[in-house]
Amino acid sequence: SMKAKRLYKGSDSKMIEHVLGMRALFQKHQADFTAFDPSLDAGFLTAWQTTQENVISTEDDKYVVSDGEILLEEAVSALEKCQLKYIDVKYYAGKAFPGNKEMLKEFGEGQYSKVRNSPLRMVQFMEGLFGVATKYKTELIAKNYTQAAIDEIDTLTAELRADNKNQQLKKKERPTLTRSRIELLNTYYGFGQQVAAVAPLVYRHSPAHRNMFLLAQRHHPKLVKSWITLAASAVRKTSLTKLLKKFDVTITNQSKETIEYWRANNINESPAEKYPLEPGEVLTIKTEEPVKKFFVMQNSNAKAVRIMMTKEKK
Repeated sequence: SMKAKRLYKGSDSKMIEHVLGMRALFQKHQADFTAFDPSLDAGFLTAWQTTQENVISTEDDKYVVSDGEILLEEAVSALEKCQLKYIDVKYYAGKAFPGNKEMLKEFGEGQYSKVRNSPLRMVQFMEGLFGVATKYKTELIAKNYTQAAIDEIDTLTAELRADNKNQQLKKKERPTLTRSRIELLNTYYGFGQQVAAVAPLVYRHSPAHRNMFLLAQRHHPKLVKSWITLAASAVRKTSLTKLLKKFDVTITNQSKETIEYWRANNINESPAEKYPLEPGEVLTIKTEEPVKKFFVMQNSNAKAVRIMMTKEKK
């Protein structure tokens, strides 16, 4: 399949933000557009809004990557369990067959160091290890290595095999996810394009209105965006005083879960009231009196949420 291409220049987040603003303007002036072109009606606005919700709730590439990284960590821990298991088996094999180099070789001595960091090769190694441990189980059990411990070699091998497979699948899945996301972003941008194309006709006699519906942003104040992944059950504090002195700040909840926020003067202060920040909601953080030192966000959900912070130079 051909690679999906974006219909716009610049970053996804800039485009989204611009088309967001355009949609709000369109909503305000919808009657003017409908009068000129009846297809640009309430239904058009609803479709635009639905696409917007999908765009905001779709996990973008960064999120997909972090999902892959979590799988990678699982695979690493399965690999580590197998490594530790081998060290155990080797110890008991040494007790069962003291000074017998040939026998230790059969238990994987010499081969282990070559395969220990490759999940795929380690799976094969562990399968062999399980066979050998089963073959010599009488000797191993005589030295207190139990049948349950021998069976666990097989269990851990299966776990590593499954984790490794999941990880490979995730790698394959990624381009498809990215493709469908680009198509969704293009659809969203398309709404803005339709409005931008017709605005000069609708507002033939009003340059001010015409300029409001331009797609290309000609000047943009210095905007800095950062993304915060708030882990499940995590609390995060941001120092406010420095932040608000220089910037206008907004926080956007880019996940499907509601989180809570409040202001505090010290780290352990529990708030009189926590406020909800709903999925997709954008919050402008202002300097309030009395000034508090920290802005605190709490994620009480069982899954991580993604927060976008935009800072605009004052």
